[in-house]
Amino acid sequence: MIASMGRPAATQPRRAFYGIAEIADALGLSRQLVTVWRRRRSHGLPEPDAELSSGPIWQGETIEPWIDDVRGQRDHSAPPLDAAVALRACRRMLRLAALLLEQPPRLRLLSQALGELRELLPTIAASSEDELGRAVRALVAPVDGDGAPTSGLRHRVLAALPMVSEVVRVSGESFSDTGGAD
Repeated sequence: MIASMGRPAATQPRRAFYGIAEIADALGLSRQLVTVWRRRRSHGLPEPDAELSSGPIWQGETIEPWIDDVRGQRDHSAPPLDAAVALRACRRMLRLAALLLEQPPRLRLLSQALGELRELLPTIAASSEDELGRAVRALVAPVDGDGAPTSGLRHRVLAALPMVSEVVRVSGESFSDTGGAD
């Protein structure tokens, strides 16, 4: 989950078993991205040791060497997050917040806005752990996860909105008050 990305992956405890969520947490990536890697059979992700009704499962000794390799590769190759992507995430988060405040809610537009914001998650997750990347991860954390329940979504999204100004500040954008009406 992106929310866990603020914690360095090296501090993650070793486990006896890993599912998609635990792998994502250990790598500081989103569950979505790890699921895509598995589905596409990319990045050398080993086949799971077993499949449960809740999903694939790996034994620690099977997956931990791969996790260590991926961590090493990401430390050297993760690109910085593009400021344009960061600002796009801000706009999409603000749109989602506005739709969450409407009464009655327009579910089709709400679902579309949520989907558009989630489209950015793999790009955000694959970026480096610089100041901009951390700020954007904190901003979009409320919508990360595989089909995260929407209960409490309004509260979580609204609570994350102060991060918009931090993302804009870190991205290098400047505010200018033109004095005109919006």
